[in-house]
Amino acid sequence: MSSEKALERFYTYYRRSLIEERYKELKQTPKKKGYWGKTDTVFEVRMKNGKFAARLSGVKVIREHLLTFTGFYFENYNIEKNCVWTENKGYIMRFFHEGTNLLRNFGITIKLDIDSEEQRKIALMLINRHKKEESEMLDILCENFQLLTKYDWGTFLRKIKELKAEAVENAHIEAVTSMDLPMDWENVFQNSPIVEGVRATSIADGLVMSVINLGRVDIEYIALITNESCKNVINALQGSIYQNPDSWGECFYKGWETAEEYLSGRVRHKLKRAKIANEKYKGYFEKNVKALESVMPRMISNDEIYVTLGSPWVPTDIIDKFIEHLFGKSEIFRLYGSKIKEEGVIHDEITGSWEVPNKYRYNNVACRTTYGTPYMNGMEILERTLNLKNATVYRTVKTNTTKSGKKQVIDKDATVVVQEKQQAMIKEFQKWVWSNSARSARLEEIFDEKYGSNIVRHFDGSFLTFPGMSEKESLFDYQKNAVARILFTPNTLLAHDVGSGKTYIMAAAGMELKRMGISEKNLYVVPNNITGQWKDMFLKLYPEAKVRCITPKDFTKDKREGVLSDIRDNTYDAVIMAYSCFSLVPVSGEFYKEMLEKELEEIRLLRKNHKKKDTTGLYRKEKRIRKSLYELEEEIKNAKERVYFEDLGINTLFVDEAHNFKNLALETNCADISGIFAKGSAKCRDMLDKVRCVQSKNNGRGVVMATGTPITNSLSDIYVIQKYLQNGDLALLDLQSFDGWIGMFAEMRTTLKLTLTPHATVW
Repeated sequence: MSSEKALERFYTYYRRSLIEERYKELKQTPKKKGYWGKTDTVFEVRMKNGKFAARLSGVKVIREHLLTFTGFYFENYNIEKNCVWTENKGYIMRFFHEGTNLLRNFGITIKLDIDSEEQRKIALMLINRHKKEESEMLDILCENFQLLTKYDWGTFLRKIKELKAEAVENAHIEAVTSMDLPMDWENVFQNSPIVEGVRATSIADGLVMSVINLGRVDIEYIALITNESCKNVINALQGSIYQNPDSWGECFYKGWETAEEYLSGRVRHKLKRAKIANEKYKGYFEKNVKALESVMPRMISNDEIYVTLGSPWVPTDIIDKFIEHLFGKSEIFRLYGSKIKEEGVIHDEITGSWEVPNKYRYNNVACRTTYGTPYMNGMEILERTLNLKNATVYRTVKTNTTKSGKKQVIDKDATVVVQEKQQAMIKEFQKWVWSNSARSARLEEIFDEKYGSNIVRHFDGSFLTFPGMSEKESLFDYQKNAVARILFTPNTLLAHDVGSGKTYIMAAAGMELKRMGISEKNLYVVPNNITGQWKDMFLKLYPEAKVRCITPKDFTKDKREGVLSDIRDNTYDAVIMAYSCFSLVPVSGEFYKEMLEKELEEIRLLRKNHKKKDTTGLYRKEKRIRKSLYELEEEIKNAKERVYFEDLGINTLFVDEAHNFKNLALETNCADISGIFAKGSAKCRDMLDKVRCVQSKNNGRGVVMATGTPITNSLSDIYVIQKYLQNGDLALLDLQSFDGWIGMFAEMRTTLKLTLTPHATVW
């Protein structure tokens, strides 16, 4: 029987038996000043085995909280001291002893809180005069006794439940932070070939060998090769390593990272997580908190922050305030008041869309003339500006080229006027947004939290020894550092100049990933014309490597399934595949379905947690996804059994000359802006799908791209590379949409384009 049910049973029984039946002849009589210290009302309760008399407050507390038992005679109850007083000390003992036993029968325990001198005397008397088992009541619960005198019955039950949960949680925290190993614990490396013949003379050397051989800090590994306990290893390496509260899994020897890794990246986010964990685990992560506070970068001031209409990190309520600043109180609301529901600006991070509801609610000079024109009012211009769209005015003209005899053309004069209003609005916003100290401080804090607390990690690959590499070959220091970056980061871009040795870096990194057990199978995707060259260079660097090279002639239709089965079923040090072959490897409909369902879930969660983010753009995106899912269901039903890309077991995908895959389709409102190409190629979409496939199977890691020209035609090239390699980071920063990214890192400007005629004169 649970404690709650036992208490309820006890309560029900005694309320009926004692209160309803035995208190029927309750008499209320005045008592003169004297024994009680002052005139008070006393209840006299007649019972079979005697009578009960006490002050009104005492009777109420005892009666309501069921601490009255048959056969006891009390002269006074002191609620402040939680004591019962009587001339006969035996009655006190009998109350606590028999009362406690009675409660025990119902699964309830009571402990006497002896925090006063009087109560200590009672405790001493009980211990001296009675058997040990009769005085056990001094060692069991008394928070219950105090709670009963303080709370009503419902609150009491809830408090008891909370106390029990807290006690269980405290016991759990003490167990997981004690650094005590279970009696049946065995080191996972005890019989592993990984540690065969590996020994370190010091714990510091063991840390280096752990990083070299495993690519991570592993306390069990270090303990085994140094013949030390896990506890001693941790204590010796304090300051050189830190335990990540997000990955330790409540195991004291798990989740450790080097100081260089832990004290870099999004340190403000890490500090927040460390503080939460430190509070939960009673100071266990105090060293993490102090270390992160010591490396925290200075807060960015507003003169260093770029902000404009459309910056995705600006809260919608600030845009609402800016609208009021520009146009004042809406006339429609002034006239109709509460009959019209005023809606604020809406923004969703998934599509990057902004919406301004009730765009025609203003009809004043500011909206029509100051920041608007007859062709487009101020609210319309504001919405287009938030969505990074050029404010363009069209007019209808007659034509013979369409069925209707009409077509839309840009009204150049009207467009120039509207775009001037747009620029004036942007300038006013940038001046207004920092004009209020409270608003300025709030924006500085938001910006710093999201974007201003990242510490760049520098990688030193000097410790790498590259077992298996040809003695005739060696890497430069910058190449070793690049290999270290690949080993210790989820995804990497090698944006090195042409001829700087990117091929050797990727080959060495792949072999080290495989040796450390981080990546079992590596696929290198290279241009068709250099597959043979790639194989030769790989074997030159690692003569004993097992390499499978796939060229177009090896991947004809009748050979394709056999080649894919071979990759799936065998373990190679490297699989080198030509671009054209890679594009012919299919991805299953099940994988696409999983990805689309994940996108739908993101939309569902956004709506659930933020009801004011449901934009038209989000609705359209959801509609497209559902349509694609419906079409996929039909494809999956008719799909033939074959080897798909995800069946190959690729853990790391290396892409050479990655600039060939930057033509990704962009979901954007900025399609009419120069330098942005919204339409993408099927080849690039296929690459993105396979990148996502590898990352989804390997906890977000597993892609290395190399190019000597990371930016070719447009700033959007950077976004595409980030989409491949930092998609998770973009989502954490609410920059997963291209429009959100552009709003953060770029500024839209309107320029005049001059067209020269043969007779033009240029001064």
